[in-house]
Amino acid sequence: MLVYLELRSSSEKNLEKMSNLNRPMDANRPFDLVCMGRVAVDLYAEQIHSPLENAQSFRKYLGGCAGNIAVGTSRLGLKSAMFSCTGTDAMGEFLRQQLHHEGVDTTLLRDTSQHLTALVLLGVSPPDRFPLIFYRENCADMQIRPEDADPAFLKKCKALLFTGTGLSSPSMKEATLAAIKTAKEQGCAVVLDIDYRPVLWGLTAAGDGESRFVASEAVTRELQPLIKDLDLIIGTEEEVMIAGGSETLEEALQVIRESSRATVVLKRGEKGCEVFEPGSQQSRTARPFPIKVLNVLGAGDAFASGFLRGWLRGESLETCALWGNANGALTVTRHGCAPSMASFEELQYLIENFDADPNILTNPHLLRLHQRTILGKPRNFPLQVLAFDHRTQFEESCKQHNQPISKIAEFKRLVFEGFKKVAAEKTSLPLALLVDPQYGADILQDSAYASYAVGAPIEQAGSFPVEWLCGEELHEHLLGRPSEWFVKVLWHFHPALDANEKQRQLIQLKRLETICQLLDRRLMLELILPTNLSQDGAALAAAVEEVYEAQITPFWWKVMALDDESEWQKVTNALDRHDTEAGVIVLGKNAPLETFPSWFKTLRSTPHTCGFAIGRSIFWGPWESYINGSLTSEEIPSIIEKNYKTVLRMWEEAAPASL
Repeated sequence: MLVYLELRSSSEKNLEKMSNLNRPMDANRPFDLVCMGRVAVDLYAEQIHSPLENAQSFRKYLGGCAGNIAVGTSRLGLKSAMFSCTGTDAMGEFLRQQLHHEGVDTTLLRDTSQHLTALVLLGVSPPDRFPLIFYRENCADMQIRPEDADPAFLKKCKALLFTGTGLSSPSMKEATLAAIKTAKEQGCAVVLDIDYRPVLWGLTAAGDGESRFVASEAVTRELQPLIKDLDLIIGTEEEVMIAGGSETLEEALQVIRESSRATVVLKRGEKGCEVFEPGSQQSRTARPFPIKVLNVLGAGDAFASGFLRGWLRGESLETCALWGNANGALTVTRHGCAPSMASFEELQYLIENFDADPNILTNPHLLRLHQRTILGKPRNFPLQVLAFDHRTQFEESCKQHNQPISKIAEFKRLVFEGFKKVAAEKTSLPLALLVDPQYGADILQDSAYASYAVGAPIEQAGSFPVEWLCGEELHEHLLGRPSEWFVKVLWHFHPALDANEKQRQLIQLKRLETICQLLDRRLMLELILPTNLSQDGAALAAAVEEVYEAQITPFWWKVMALDDESEWQKVTNALDRHDTEAGVIVLGKNAPLETFPSWFKTLRSTPHTCGFAIGRSIFWGPWESYINGSLTSEEIPSIIEKNYKTVLRMWEEAAPASL
C-alpha cells in the first residue's frame, strides 16, 4: 500500500473557497488544443491472436498518446496542434505526413537529425492479451526542450494537453514544467492524460510494455506536485491510483480532489466513465456502449478525444462523457489506434443507431463514413490525369500497321517525358498520371517519390465480365503496390444488361472495393456503358444507382462527359441521393480537344466534378503519326506537353465563378 504524499497547503485544501473552472472557450483563440508528448510509429501485427514472436506482417500507423489525441480531436472537428519532436528519418517524415493529412498543425513539431523516431510493436489477441514493445531509447519525441514552448503560439490555444510519460526523464520533465508554466501564463487550460506506462519509467523489463500498473511512490512523487495547476485530469482507475498515491481508488480520488480544482475523469473501460467536478459530491456519468472488443490499445486516447471535443466546446459533462464513451467503443472494434478513431459524423451515427441496429459495426453507412474519415472526401482530392493506361487500342494499332508491340512501351515513355515537362513547371494543379504496369512498368518505377499522383489499372484489358490482371491474387497484388497509388478499374455496366451479367460484374466490383477498404486504397471506378446500349444521362444515372444499391461506394467515379446540362443533372441527382460527397472524374472518349470547353462547363456546373482523366484526345494523333513514321521520337514529348497544357487551361477556364 502506498502512502500518498502530503503536498497540499491549507489554502489548497479549502476547496469551498475555490471557484469552479471556467472552461477555455475563447472564440478568439484559433486553436482548441495543443498536444504535447509521445508521437511514434505503431507497427501492429496483422495476425490476430498471434504472439508477437510469431507475427508475420505488420501495419504501420501513427501512434503515441499525444499523437493519437491530436489526430482524434482533429477528426472530431477541433483545431489541434502537435507539440513534439520527430527524427529526420523516414518514420519521422511518415508522422509529419499523417499529421498534415489529418489536419493537425505542426508548428510546434520540431525535428532532430540526431535521434530516431520511436517505434512500437503491438499485438492484438482479444479479449485481454495486447502485447507491446516500446523502442524508445533516447528517441526523438523525448527531445522536446523548454524553449520549444512558444508563448506566442500557446496564446492562440485554448488548452495544452501533456502526458505523464513526459515526466519520466529529467530533460522531458524540465520541458514539461516549462510548457505548463508558459501555458498558464498565456491563459491556456492545462490537461493531464496520466498515460501511465510502467515500462517507460523503468519499472518492468524493457520488453514488457503490456503491464499497465506497478505501484511506485517515485512516480507519484513526480505527478502530485503538478495536480494543483491542472484544469482537467484523465486517467484509468490504475492511473488515478498512481497519481493519488494510494492503491485504494477512493483514497486516491480524495487526494487529487483535495489538492486541485481540476475536473477528474475516471475511465472505467466497458463501464464507461465517471466525471468528478470540483465542489460536487456527485459524479457525472453517461451511458456506455458495450461492444465486442478487437483491440483495446488506443481506446483511452479515443475516449479522451471524444471527451475533449465536448469539453472544449462548452458541452455538459454528461455530453462530454457520452462522446468519450462512444469514441472509445468505436475504436476498440478496429485495428490500430489513430486510424481507428472516428469522425464526428461517425460518432453521432453510432450514438443515434446503437440500440436500434444490432449489426451497427457492419452497417454500410458507418463503414462508408469511416472510409471517408481515413482517406478523406473525394472532392478534396481533385485530379487532372493524363491517362495512358490503354492497351488493346495500342495492340490493335500495332497489328494494323504491322509494327512490333515493343513500340507501345517506347511511345508511352515519350508520353511520360511530355508529362514530366508539365510537372516540372511546379504548377499548383493536382497533376496525375494513369499508366498500366504491362507497357508502363518503368514509368511506374520512375514515378516513385514523385510529387504528382499515380494510378494504375487493375483489370485485364478488354475483359467482360471484368477479370483481374493479376489473376485471383487480388489482395496480394494490391498489397504489393505503393499505398499512395490509386486503383482504377474499367468496368462495363448498364441497367439493360442481362441479370446474370450484371450480378457477375457487381460481385467482382464488390470484391475489389472490399480489398481496397481493407488496404486503405482509393478506388476510381471507370463506368463504361456498352456501346450497343443507350448512352444518355438516364442510363448513366440508373447504372450509378444500381452500384450504390449493391452497397458499393467508389472513391471517384470516372464517367463519360455529357454536353447536355439536363442529362448531366440526372447523374447529379443520383449522386446526391446516395452520396453527397461523391467525386467525379471526366473521361475524354478520344474526342477532339475543342470539344472539352463546353463539356467541362457543363460538368463543372455541379460540385461533384473534381477532375478529368484525358488520354487519347492528347496522345492518339501523335501515336498514329509516330507508328506510321511521320513523327520522330524527339518530337513527341513537346506535342504531349502542349496538348496536356491545353486541356489543363480549358479545365481552369471552365471553373464556376464561385471557385
